[in-house]
Amino acid sequence: MLGRPGRCGIAALLICAGVSAFAQTVGVLTVADGGVVLVRGTATYVAAQGVPVHNGDMLAAGAKGQAQIEFDDGAILNLTQGARAYLLPAHAAGGEPGVALQSGWVKFTRRAAKGKPYHYITALSRLGTSGATGVLRVSGEANELFIESGTARLVEVLKNGSIGAGRDIKGGEFVARRDGQPLAVSPRPSADFVKAMPAYFRDDLPVFLARARNKRVEPKREHEATYEEVEPWLKASLPVRRGLAERFHARAKDAQFRSKVAENLAAHPEWDPILYPEKYRKDDEKAAGKAEEAKKVQ
Repeated sequence: MLGRPGRCGIAALLICAGVSAFAQTVGVLTVADGGVVLVRGTATYVAAQGVPVHNGDMLAAGAKGQAQIEFDDGAILNLTQGARAYLLPAHAAGGEPGVALQSGWVKFTRRAAKGKPYHYITALSRLGTSGATGVLRVSGEANELFIESGTARLVEVLKNGSIGAGRDIKGGEFVARRDGQPLAVSPRPSADFVKAMPAYFRDDLPVFLARARNKRVEPKREHEATYEEVEPWLKASLPVRRGLAERFHARAKDAQFRSKVAENLAAHPEWDPILYPEKYRKDDEKAAGKAEEAKKVQ
């Protein structure tokens, strides 16, 4: 152990249908040091201790700060050194609680192994656990995981977003998953991992939920989200980014946002009908014309 530790009409319908799912409060931001950026809806906010977090929220910790989320079901997630988290709506995590992670260091735990398993999803792996405590170092080229206690199931995520090989991980084991390579399991974490790990990750994550919940702080709105602020999620695997084109489609009216979407269209082709609806109207008109001709023939 390391210690105790489509189209505009369709898009609008989809957004309206998903409002209740995205607005559901699932926990509280109980630590917000060094600047925590929150993207909610299509806007960017500065978040402070006591801000309730919702399904669909995207949070980014500062390079020298930390953010801790304490969920209503007992799960705790601490982000540091630039880590990003997207609290997935139910459809993106198979109906179970899920968090997508990008970059930085993350520690997770759960005060009681109750309820549905949690899924922690990166570009390279998907971790499922009901009550394990562990530490993740996430980058685009590699994921490294140390399970401090409990058990978990780790599977590879392939470049197309599908699931590859997997295995069960128990307390004390260290797993590395590098792009293009299979899972590598060791009985202890590497010396580099231990040396680079944030010092406070050696201890149990403190619990502040009872105190922070009473604050009910509202986040401070800064501006409409820029492409750069949501780019990692727009370019994520399809199961993670599903629904984001509909959510942010109104931002295509902004010239800079639209230009960046068009520039990176190959990474998120579902934006094509939003950027170029005229192409799809022509297809509809052709289909309608053919249907009408078929009726006349009959």
